[in-house]
Amino acid sequence: MGFINKIKEIYNYRHMLATLVKQDIKGRYKGSFFGFLWTLLNPLFMLLVYAIVFQFVFKSDIENYPIYLFICLMPWNAFSNMIATGTVCVSNNASILKKVYFPREVLPLSVIISNVIQYFFSLVIIFIALLVSGVGISWYALLLPIVILVQVVFAFGIVLILSAANVYVRDIQYMMSPIMMIWMYACPILYSVSMVPEKWQNIYRLNPMVSILEGYQALLYNKTLPDFKSLGIVFAVSIVICIIGYLIFNKLQRRFAEEV
Repeated sequence: MGFINKIKEIYNYRHMLATLVKQDIKGRYKGSFFGFLWTLLNPLFMLLVYAIVFQFVFKSDIENYPIYLFICLMPWNAFSNMIATGTVCVSNNASILKKVYFPREVLPLSVIISNVIQYFFSLVIIFIALLVSGVGISWYALLLPIVILVQVVFAFGIVLILSAANVYVRDIQYMMSPIMMIWMYACPILYSVSMVPEKWQNIYRLNPMVSILEGYQALLYNKTLPDFKSLGIVFAVSIVICIIGYLIFNKLQRRFAEEV
């Protein structure tokens, strides 16, 4: 019943949640001339750089490598931003925590939602790139929300844990940058899964982001169905992480106001 009541409470504060999401998105481009338009311009410039660099400087055996890289890197950037901004979302809002009561879960949830919204905008550039490059788009792309949902649930569970722990141990926010860099190289972004030696495949696939990124590759690059079995396992693991994250967050939040 406590969990159900918490969901109802968060729903009652939906207007505050919406405000935080808007502030997070607008805050990233505050003072810039193009403002929110950078949500589209950033991935566009990134794509142009990849196309030039990997067309004329570096060569890869992966067909349409700039497109392959772009498809993988955009959801990874969204995930990485969720973790980076989510880790500090509680500690950076000390003034609000000390003055106003609201369900503290609203803070990490707002970070997740704002990054998802920005990823959806970047999909516009991804779809244009798929059409222009000749890779094309299939109806399988309609299943993209399934993969995004798995990634969001996984990220939310991690953010719940990190945002709560970072209030007490601020070193965590500084540790996440190198950890995320290492994590990126442990994902099929710059290379394909087939390039990983067979003897390491089982260990390699313990990384949940491998199955998630393969899902994006299947739907957008290979234009096939994703491995629903692998995604289902990752989703189940993500639910468990969310439950653990909620329990940790709920226990540690009692002293947020004193610690921030």
